[in-house]
Amino acid sequence: MNNKKIIEFPVNKKGYTGIRNKTYRDFELNHGYSRIKFSSKELESDFKESMKLFTEFIENINDPKYAIYIEDAIALSKYNVDAKVWKIVSKDCAEYEIELALLRLKEEVYTFEEGYVEGKLFPINYLHLIVCHHLAEFYLGNKLYSKVWDAYKPFYMALDMADEVLVPMYHNFIVASLILNDFTMLNHYYKLMSKRGKNDDVILLSKVFYHLMQGEEKEAVAFYNKLIKNNKYISDVLDRIANPKLIEFSTDDDCKYLEALNTVIKFDYFISKEYYFDFLMHVRESEYVIGDELDKYADRKEITVADMKRDRSFMAIRDTELKIMHENFLLTKEDFLKITKSEFLKIKGLGKGTIKNLHLNGVMFADDSEFDIQMDLMEDDLW
Repeated sequence: MNNKKIIEFPVNKKGYTGIRNKTYRDFELNHGYSRIKFSSKELESDFKESMKLFTEFIENINDPKYAIYIEDAIALSKYNVDAKVWKIVSKDCAEYEIELALLRLKEEVYTFEEGYVEGKLFPINYLHLIVCHHLAEFYLGNKLYSKVWDAYKPFYMALDMADEVLVPMYHNFIVASLILNDFTMLNHYYKLMSKRGKNDDVILLSKVFYHLMQGEEKEAVAFYNKLIKNNKYISDVLDRIANPKLIEFSTDDDCKYLEALNTVIKFDYFISKEYYFDFLMHVRESEYVIGDELDKYADRKEITVADMKRDRSFMAIRDTELKIMHENFLLTKEDFLKITKSEFLKIKGLGKGTIKNLHLNGVMFADDSEFDIQMDLMEDDLW
């Protein structure tokens, strides 16, 4: 299936394509740049004006009148690394020449004394990191997946994941690991990003494909369901992919739509394959995706038995009992409020002793009252 035919379509009134190739790239302009502190107002002003010129160039890419804007942007501020990257990747030359040019730019920007943002541990050369992101995107776009990690060497991988500016790096690592079937590293990155994973579109979409690769379609649908509830614009993008010739499309925010498009395009490797494409098209039209019934399959993947063992609600509960509860979607204290004690006792391997220990930990069932729990616990004392 031809990926360009699937994804090439307008995303705003002026028209733009998000195909990741030498000519068109999913540049996220101005993202994070507001955190940069320049040493002088003049440098800051020149940089902002340069970015403005580059943005106008991007928005009017097919208008020859704006062609000079790219050169003007670069001449005005050497710190406009996005414009420099664009000029490199848009050249009609061999793949290795583009790679070498990007690597040279990476070395050049590393020496910049401007363009830093405050990190959790120490200042980060943000412009250098941006070039690393573009280099990683180049590797992904040209199927050089094993080189994605090289784009960030030597030191970014050692920085604290809590730094928001590093999130795109981990997104690229996740996509590359998924394509390379490196599930050990993939699960490592999922764990690193667990705090933001439930509301991160890239992570949620990656888990759709991850579980499809495992043959776990219910889990894939569950994460798709979470993704759509988290960001309705993903659904708009899929509508456009399914109907690329439509002129009008349903969206009330072009910027959010473009962000959703960039998220989907990160997974063009999968979308270009018939099985994954057909799954997305089928599940987007399927009625059973609507609602919360399948969310429990996603929750069970996000909360492991090891996580439950660390939960104070499950102190003194045996490992075998925890595994049985995990299999039956009883993952947190709140899940027991959806089940009665009699329903719980019907689960093989769980008994009244389990209920007693759960009560000791403050866990309540749907048919519990504080009085019932106190009487239940007092029975042991009386005997």
